[in-house]
Amino acid sequence: MRARRSLRVVGAVAAAALVVVPAAPLVVNAIASDRPVLGLDLPGASREQVWADPSSAAAAYARERAQATLTLRSGERPVERTLGSLGLVDAEGALRDALLSAGRDGPLWQDVVAQTRAAWGLLHLTPPPDRLDPAGLDAAVAALARDIDVEPQDAALTLSDGQVAVRPDVPGVRLDVIAARRAILEAVRDGRRTADLPTQARAPAVTRGDLAAAATLVRAAVARPLVLAAAHARVTVPPDRVFAALPVTLSAGGVSVGADGAGLAADIEAAAAQAAQDPVLRIVMAGTVVAPGADGRRVDPAAAAQAVLAELRARAAGGGSDVVTLPVTTLPAPVQEATPGAFTGDHAVHLTFDDGPGAHTEQILDILADKGAHATFYVLGERARAHPETVRRILAEGHRLGNHSATHPDLTTLTPQQVSAEIAGTQATLTEITGVRPTAFRPPYGAVNDTVRQVAEAEHLSIDLWTLDTQDWRAPGADVVRDRVLGAAQPGSVVLLHVLRQGTVDALPGIIDGLRAQGLAVD
Repeated sequence: MRARRSLRVVGAVAAAALVVVPAAPLVVNAIASDRPVLGLDLPGASREQVWADPSSAAAAYARERAQATLTLRSGERPVERTLGSLGLVDAEGALRDALLSAGRDGPLWQDVVAQTRAAWGLLHLTPPPDRLDPAGLDAAVAALARDIDVEPQDAALTLSDGQVAVRPDVPGVRLDVIAARRAILEAVRDGRRTADLPTQARAPAVTRGDLAAAATLVRAAVARPLVLAAAHARVTVPPDRVFAALPVTLSAGGVSVGADGAGLAADIEAAAAQAAQDPVLRIVMAGTVVAPGADGRRVDPAAAAQAVLAELRARAAGGGSDVVTLPVTTLPAPVQEATPGAFTGDHAVHLTFDDGPGAHTEQILDILADKGAHATFYVLGERARAHPETVRRILAEGHRLGNHSATHPDLTTLTPQQVSAEIAGTQATLTEITGVRPTAFRPPYGAVNDTVRQVAEAEHLSIDLWTLDTQDWRAPGADVVRDRVLGAAQPGSVVLLHVLRQGTVDALPGIIDGLRAQGLAVD
């Protein structure tokens, strides 16, 4: 009897449990309608977290999905990208709504069953599928393309140690953007951790075979010397500049060798500078040429550039020569008529010094005094004002004093008023300093025209040039200056010297002694 009663009690308790236990969560779910049903399961979160703070649980899940990685394979260079970087749409809001609606969005009997299952830990929420934003995915794929794409490298000619070689071509790679986008979408849709990104090969525009003929031409052109000749000048163009002047180009007709002489401008200028020569003044006195002078020459830059370009084009075609002759223009020697001026008779050699006083004038006067010789000094007005004592010494020691203008301009380029100021102004300066008015005048550079002659005549000045130009102002050295005088002097020679260089000072004793040794007087 007692056993039957105990059995009925146990059965009643079990029946009550079957009713009360499920009913309790249903009551709580009805009261707490702003929370998920009790016991709802979400991957990556505990049931307590889901029920207590569904927003935080949804946010944590969304962050986890954004940090999930997808391995993207392209050839042998796999890279990893997070779903967030691929444009994953933030699912936090949708997941939170799903948590709150699970077990409450169906007919009553279905909700009761679902909530009962949740209470027993049998209701699992499936999160919304991952979705990629089209614009974000496009941006991510474009960035991948920048990382993956490799530009093809064309074959090219190179020069090393004077040898022309062909650098081989290298194919490039391009990401197939459309197929890559599709592969990523499918991998995300299927929940896969990897995606294969298709690529396409990119062929170079110029292959090694394309350059075979051009390489033969350029190799032969660079191996030969390229000499620029102008008069006595010779300039050899280095192989690297010859190589650069023969560019290889690609056109519809194929690969060809061109010609570009712009890079050889410095070589042309160097040859032109070596060949250049200023004309030397030819002096005629009383119908007799007393200084023959010499024609000058210069290289025409434009014509020289055309000649070099023609040679480059010939080499590009497999021809050409080793030497390019640059066109040279002759500059006729200017001719000046001279008057005897301060120099009379033909028994002596006349030493003349220009551009003083100052510089080395005092040293020259000391040597002349020591040797008992005399000379003529053509002085500048502006320097005479700076060194009046030296001007007075010139006259005091028996030398001739001549006018050489005030500032040493080319008088033929000035107006009549300016010429008068240069000549007459210097006359006034020298007269004021010495009390003696000069009667001799040497124009700077020997440049004379009708205006200069008229002003000189008005000032009662002779126009004195020279018959032997030492070019000592170029500082060729004392021995050269001395030898130029001793090798060309004859009775009546007028020697042009300057007070500007120490080399002239050092040459002067040898000049005087050498002339006297030849039986020539120095005056």
